Amino acid sequence: MHIAHRLTLRPTDSQRAQLAALGVTLPPGIDLPGGGPRFVVVDIEERDPRWDAIQRLVQGWDVGDTVSTRFAAHEVSAAPWLAVIPDWHHGYPQPDALDFGYLQATYDLRHHCGACGIGAVQMAPFKMKGEPTWGRRGILQLNWIFDEYFVTPDVWAGVFKPHGVASRAVMSTKGVELTTVVQLVVEEEVSVVARELLCESCSTCARPKYRPHTRGFFPALITEPTRPIAKTVEWFGSGGSASRRVLVSQELQRAMTATGLRGASFWPLSGGDVQVRVR
Repeated sequence: MHIAHRLTLRPTDSQRAQLAALGVTLPPGIDLPGGGPRFVVVDIEERDPRWDAIQRLVQGWDVGDTVSTRFAAHEVSAAPWLAVIPDWHHGYPQPDALDFGYLQATYDLRHHCGACGIGAVQMAPFKMKGEPTWGRRGILQLNWIFDEYFVTPDVWAGVFKPHGVASRAVMSTKGVELTTVVQLVVEEEVSVVARELLCESCSTCARPKYRPHTRGFFPALITEPTRPIAKTVEWFGSGGSASRRVLVSQELQRAMTATGLRGASFWPLSGGDVQVRVR
């Protein structure tokens, strides 16, 4: 397991020179509207011998830092349970994506909090503008919907149906059932060990929401699911966005991987045969 950082910044000439002195040659970057220094992206892992010096140098700079964790193949194959991580977001839920009209059309909102996003319960099929442009991919998430997955009918029949995972139709904005996409139905919910996660309570509904977990193994299960796919009871997100995490068993992960399924990757949960440590 290795911790990686994606740094985003608009460096001045002086800052470029300081980074170059540490052995970091920045790309040319891209111009942004309004002028000013170019926008650049730098990927670096904490195991890089330059990382500590870079981290100290950029403190106080206007730098975005997105943290992620990269797992070795043996860590993925050793974990009894894994969180599914989307590699592809495609399109937006309909109708009226920009005005969030899909919420009323798709969800029961009786227990939904508009301030934190917790509590919506799906009551109707999702709608998309049209058939996804799959290419060589077979699984996707819609933008803004971070706890539901959509697959091609062939992927569902060949990978998920044999493991007892049901599917649900997806509709067009005209109410016609789409033929190249179905939604995976995830009915079971389980809790994870959340005591070390950053948590904030909503000032409106008082329910807890955990900040997105990006560093290290995903928290361990408190109880093991009885089905090969489940969602966390816990909600994750920030601001008005909230979603659960989708978990799959090692057996289902292997079935997904064996087919060469593209569009998602896997994040091992702590526990079982996996050692919780950074190396």
